[in-house]
Amino acid sequence: MFSAWSRSLLSHPLRHLPLRVWLVVPFVVQITAAVTVTGWLTLRHGEQAVNQVAGQLRTAVSQQIEQELNAFLTTPHLINQLNDDAIQLGQVDPDDPEALFRHFLQQSQRFPTVDSIFFGHVNQEFIGQSNLGPGQHQRMQGGPSLGDAVQFSTVDDNGEIQTIQQTTPGWDTQTLPWYLAAVRQGGAVWGEVFPYHAYPVLALPTSRPVYDAEGDLLGVLGNNFFLSQISDFLATISISEHGQAFILDRKGFIVASSTLPDPFVVVEDRPQRLYSVTSQDPLIRASSQFLLRQYNGYLADALAPQQFEFQWDGQRQFLEVMPFREQAGLDWLIVVVVPERDFMATIEASRRYTLLFCLVAFAVALGLGLLTSHWIAQPIYRMRRAAQAIAQGELHQHLPPCRLNELEQLVLAFNTMAYRVATTVQDLQRSKADLEAANVEIQQQSACFRLMAENMTDLVCLQTLGGQFLYVSPSVEWILGYQPSELVGTCLCDWVHPADAPTCYHSGQRQVLAGDSTKTAYRMRHKLGHYIWIETLTRPILNDLGEVIQLQTASRDVTETMRMRKQLQHDALHDSLTGLPNRKLLQDRLDVALHRARRHEHYRFAVLFLDVDRFKVVNDSLGHLIGDELLIEIASRLRSVARPADLAARLGGDEFILLMDDVADLTEVIGLAEKVLATLRDPLHLSSQEVFATVSVGIVMGDATYADASELLRDADIAMYRAKHKGRDGYEVFNSAMHAQAITRLQLETELRRSLLEHPEEFILHYQPIVDLATAAVQGFETLVRWQHPQRGLVPPNDFIPLAEETGLIVPLSYHLMETACRQLRTWQDHYPQAQSLTISVNLAAMQLHSPSLLAQIDAILTHTGLNPQSLVLEITESMLIDDIQATLTVLHALRQRSIALSIDDFGTGYSSLSYLYQFPINHLKIDRTFVSQMQTSPHHYKIVETIITLAHQLGFTAIAEGIETEADRHILQQLTCDLGQGYWFGKPQPAAAIDAWLSQTLGQICLGAVYNV
Repeated sequence: MFSAWSRSLLSHPLRHLPLRVWLVVPFVVQITAAVTVTGWLTLRHGEQAVNQVAGQLRTAVSQQIEQELNAFLTTPHLINQLNDDAIQLGQVDPDDPEALFRHFLQQSQRFPTVDSIFFGHVNQEFIGQSNLGPGQHQRMQGGPSLGDAVQFSTVDDNGEIQTIQQTTPGWDTQTLPWYLAAVRQGGAVWGEVFPYHAYPVLALPTSRPVYDAEGDLLGVLGNNFFLSQISDFLATISISEHGQAFILDRKGFIVASSTLPDPFVVVEDRPQRLYSVTSQDPLIRASSQFLLRQYNGYLADALAPQQFEFQWDGQRQFLEVMPFREQAGLDWLIVVVVPERDFMATIEASRRYTLLFCLVAFAVALGLGLLTSHWIAQPIYRMRRAAQAIAQGELHQHLPPCRLNELEQLVLAFNTMAYRVATTVQDLQRSKADLEAANVEIQQQSACFRLMAENMTDLVCLQTLGGQFLYVSPSVEWILGYQPSELVGTCLCDWVHPADAPTCYHSGQRQVLAGDSTKTAYRMRHKLGHYIWIETLTRPILNDLGEVIQLQTASRDVTETMRMRKQLQHDALHDSLTGLPNRKLLQDRLDVALHRARRHEHYRFAVLFLDVDRFKVVNDSLGHLIGDELLIEIASRLRSVARPADLAARLGGDEFILLMDDVADLTEVIGLAEKVLATLRDPLHLSSQEVFATVSVGIVMGDATYADASELLRDADIAMYRAKHKGRDGYEVFNSAMHAQAITRLQLETELRRSLLEHPEEFILHYQPIVDLATAAVQGFETLVRWQHPQRGLVPPNDFIPLAEETGLIVPLSYHLMETACRQLRTWQDHYPQAQSLTISVNLAAMQLHSPSLLAQIDAILTHTGLNPQSLVLEITESMLIDDIQATLTVLHALRQRSIALSIDDFGTGYSSLSYLYQFPINHLKIDRTFVSQMQTSPHHYKIVETIITLAHQLGFTAIAEGIETEADRHILQQLTCDLGQGYWFGKPQPAAAIDAWLSQTLGQICLGAVYNV
């Protein structure tokens, strides 16, 4: 039966179809069927999913608009608050219109979204600034000083008046709506939308009254921004293809729209507001009419977010209305409208994509089928082509391996046959090929010899034993500029520099005559008149008897090599930046001076060690290029004041050495030091800056008692640092006491490092209470470290903390103390119920704050000790905040996210900027003890304390006063509404055991003036 079926198939017309068709068609049919079924199922379920998600779009867009609108409207109130703070803190005088205008001009550059900033004084004077466009500013001024008129002027970027544009009479500041609204409100308030004076747009004002310390009105601050900015913002929101968003006030006026850049009409060059029900946008008009019907004509009844559906333009429209209220008086409605066709567009797109996917799947299946058929049929096609090539005389045929076993056997048999045929033909052709190759090689060698003689870069010559040229290669023309004929017959020494003539002939002559090769370097005269360095290799030419009969030389230009060699010799002993001798050359000169001092009893010399004061500040502020220019200029001035026999050198960085040779006495050395200081006090005029730089100088008188140069530099360095500690820009002469102090300091550093690594228990903590000034309740403790040294006794922190900060040991020490404090508070909280709400304040070092491992270390300490993060307070200084503000903000926010409180210690003594202070997530401001201790005797200090407390409360911080030592101090601070306090009046710092005994006897409440002696 099978054989009959086979015969029938062979006789069928399908037997003429190619092999690839039989391989591809079944495979493609199977894949296409599977993909079609999958696509149909995906399309059906995708339509259901789209309908479920569509209902969430309106709410998401409305919430996004509400969030962005809140952020957008915060800026005008913030500007008024900042200006109020500037007036209260005395940074800007409200009676000085020029200062106010320049302040407003600076703020306009920081807050570009606000279009005008102004101030109306209680004396009816008015001053303001407005933006007319990019880089264009306008000054507005009016009141009694201008005859009760208002004047508009254009100004440049520096605030200088350029052109007076307009003067309008009849100006009365106190009758303006924004002024009256702020006075009536007694705080921040929004005004009514009004047409702007400079060009046809609608503006929204906000104003805020300003009062002095006695509560009397000083005036009203205000600013405007254009409603078109909100429309620009709405236009950027992705709603849907045909969806819209717009904002209405409760009267039905359009505030902003995503489709109307200018939601108003201009009549006689003045903008007039539009009712939404009469808008030229048909969708806005239809949506507004629908809303009025829903709320019976009163949009004020829209009190909660609500979604609606209505028919318009032949299809359903999905609408959501959301009330937007702002605490200063704004009451708007956010409306989002999306047509149904936008949702259905997604389903239609899904249907198209599914169809496209089926087509792509069919194409992929077809491609894979063709690839499979190619993989099976290709070996057969290769074999056919190889057989045809052999028949045409192309004998070297080799088929690649085949992965199919049956075809692989056929390929191996074919390759064996092809190899044998090719081997036979090659044997017949080899003899002819060898002969032709020999002829070609002879021709190539001849051409090669000719090219070498004509194009070699080295100068090849043939000379007699006396140095006379017999042959000169053509390369002499581009090396020395001569033609070969100009040198043939002359002697080598005729062209060599007179100083090198002995080298060119006598050097190595004996070795050459003995049959050895020699290499020499000398200068030869170029045809243009200058000399170049030539390196020559001389080889003897021998006859059959081994006698030297001629000399063959090969020379090359080594001028650049010789120049580089001399430059390297110079660079090895000189500084690359300043050109001064470097440490190596200085050490050689010091060794010579010491050697001379040992041989001559009366010989004296001196070493001046110079270090540039505050050089790091120049590098950090002006950049390293300016820093390099500064070092070059200092080096130049050192050369100018140094004596001819002196050596000015650079050790590295900003350190210089002046070696005075053969000095009479110390008076001469000091005179030169004072001359150096005076010279460097003059301003340094660099490429783009004028810089003032001073140096600190350490002086050492050199004599035979010093063993080597390193001891001289060491003592000079010690004296230099003593000069820095005395205030810089001066000199100090080294004496033995300085060395002893340096050794003592090194010993203290070693003991500090050993104690920290081996005996950290030597560092003990004392705890000082922090008290609520209103209730007299203890709120927590500040930790103060002491070092219980086994030999020195109790070492105060002022003796070792600066050393720890300088050496970097402050980081591991601070983490150890932080863990000790956290563990101690956790112990008290476990044993005493009244200690549950207590906090522990720990100082944070600057190196810790900018360390990338800070957060991980604190997390580990809190985990190990089990302390609640809310019980930990980290104290930082003002100077730590202004270094890399953005990175500092990131770290502080991460700490606040962990519920760790932050406190600025010694506030008022640092360099913090009030413009950045409100950005930091701070909990407490600690008033420095220097202000608290003098507020009874100094009105100035009293005012500073009052200002800091007011600033803290306005920024939402807690004010903590340090150094309270008397009942009068406590009483004054309580009257100033200071929140917390600490000092000897409440209790001195005590060890943990004393605090533990106190906690066991008290409920955590102490009376003011009561003894805290535990």
